[in-house]
Amino acid sequence: MASAVLSSVPTTASRFALLQVDSGSGSDSEPGKGKGRNTGKSQTNKSTTNEKKREKRRKKKEQQQSEANELRNLAFKKIPQKSSHAICNAQHELSLPNPVQKDSREENWQEWRQRDEQLTSEMFEADLEKALLLSKLEYEEHKTEYENAENASTQSKVVNKKDKRKNHQGKDKPLTVSLKDFQSEDHISKKTEELSSQTLSHDGGFFNRLEDDVHKILIREKRREQLTEYNGTDNCAAHEHNQEVVLKDGRIERLKLELERKDAEIQKLKNVITQWEAKYKEVKARNAQLLKMLQEGEMKDKAEILLQVDESQSIKNELTIQVTSLHAALEQERSKVKVLQAELAKYQVCFYNFESVLLTNNTFQNRYYVRIKNYFLQSKSIHQTYNFVFGHIIYTLENVRVILNIGTYSNN
Repeated sequence: MASAVLSSVPTTASRFALLQVDSGSGSDSEPGKGKGRNTGKSQTNKSTTNEKKREKRRKKKEQQQSEANELRNLAFKKIPQKSSHAICNAQHELSLPNPVQKDSREENWQEWRQRDEQLTSEMFEADLEKALLLSKLEYEEHKTEYENAENASTQSKVVNKKDKRKNHQGKDKPLTVSLKDFQSEDHISKKTEELSSQTLSHDGGFFNRLEDDVHKILIREKRREQLTEYNGTDNCAAHEHNQEVVLKDGRIERLKLELERKDAEIQKLKNVITQWEAKYKEVKARNAQLLKMLQEGEMKDKAEILLQVDESQSIKNELTIQVTSLHAALEQERSKVKVLQAELAKYQVCFYNFESVLLTNNTFQNRYYVRIKNYFLQSKSIHQTYNFVFGHIIYTLENVRVILNIGTYSNN
C-alpha cells in the first residue's frame, strides 16, 4: 500500500531540496528494525525495497532540484536581493522624482510580488504535503513496532513497580493494589483501545488531516513572514523617522527665520498703523469742525428763509384784506350804477316830455338841444353828462317856470 501511494504522489521541485535528509527516522526505527529482523525475514525484504525506493526518490529530487535552481536563476537574475535598509532607501529615492513612474513601478512590483507569493505558496504547500505523506507513511509502516515497544515498556514498568511493592511488603502479608496503579492500568488499556479505534476510524480521513496540517503550517509560515516584514518595516520606519527628524530640524530653522522676518514686517506695519491712526484723528477733528460750520450755515439759511416766509405771509394777508375791501367797493359802485341807471331812465322820460314842451319855441329848442348834443359828444363819462344834463334841465325848467309865470301874469 505504501509503495502504491508513493508512486501515485506527483513530485515537484521543492525549496527544501537543498536541506539534507534527517536520518532521525532511520535511527529511531533501528531498534524496531532489529526486533523485526529477529522476528522474521519479511521485514528485511521490506527494508531493502524501501532503501531502493529512497535512492530513486533522491535521484528524482536531485534532478528536480537542478531544474528548479535553473528556473530560479532565470527568474531572480534581474532582481537581486537587498537588505531592508537598502530597499527603504531605494523606495525613498523612487518616491521623489516622478509620480507617474512611481505609480507604474509600484504596480509592477505589486503584480510581481503577488505572482511570486502565489508560486512560492503553491510550491510550499506541495512540498509540505509530500513531506507529511512520507513521514506518515513511514510511521504507518513501523506503527506496529512502535506500539509493541511502548506496550513492552509500560508492562515492564508495571512489573517493576509490582516487584518493588512485593519486596517492601512481607511474605505473609496479602498483596494490595493502590487506586493509582489500578487506574493507571485501566487508563493504559483504555488508551490502547482508543488508539486502535482511532487508527481504524482515521484511515479514511488521512488526506483530510494532511490538508489540515498543511494549512496550519502555512498559517505559521505566513505569521513568521509577517513578523519579518513588520521588523523590516520598523527598520524602514526608523530610518524614515531619522530622515524626518533631520528634515524637521531644517524646516524648524527655516520657519524660525521666516518668523523673525515676519515679526519685523509686523512691527513695521504696526508703526505705519499708528501713523495712520494719528492722521485719521486729525482728519476726524477737521471733519467735525466742518460739520459744525455747515450746520451753522444751514441754520442761517433756514432762518432767512423763515423770515422771508413770514414777510410773504404778512403781505399775503394785507393783499387779501385789500382785495376784500376792493371787492366791497366794487359791489357798492355796482349798486350806485344801478341806482343811477334807474334815475337816468326817469330823467330820460322827463327829458322827452321837456323836449315835447320845447317844440313850441324853436329858438329855445335849437339853442339848448345843440348844447346838450355837443356836450354828449364831448363828454367822456356818463356821470358828467348826467350832471350837465341835469343842470341844464333845471336851468331850462326854471326858465320855463319864469316864462309861464310871465304869461300868466300878462294874461291876468
